[in-house]
Amino acid sequence: MTETRPFKARHTRSLEKLTQRQIRRLERLPQDHEIVSINHGGPPIVRGPKGRLLRVKADGRLVGLVERVQSYLRVAG
Repeated sequence: MTETRPFKARHTRSLEKLTQRQIRRLERLPQDHEIVSINHGGPPIVRGPKGRLLRVKADGRLVGLVERVQSYLRVAG
């Protein structure tokens, strides 16, 4: 079984916008996960093992955070 750690005080003021499942997931994060951001109106962002960014869906599931980035080196021609 993995160890879990409690929320830090700075995280608690943003909890009113989260679902109960999101809150339970954040409370039970394994030691190798870190809460990166809890934004008003957006899903919580967590850094998982190997630096992978994850978001906590409303149902409490962790899913990969994918950003599409277009290289600035690509020149239309």
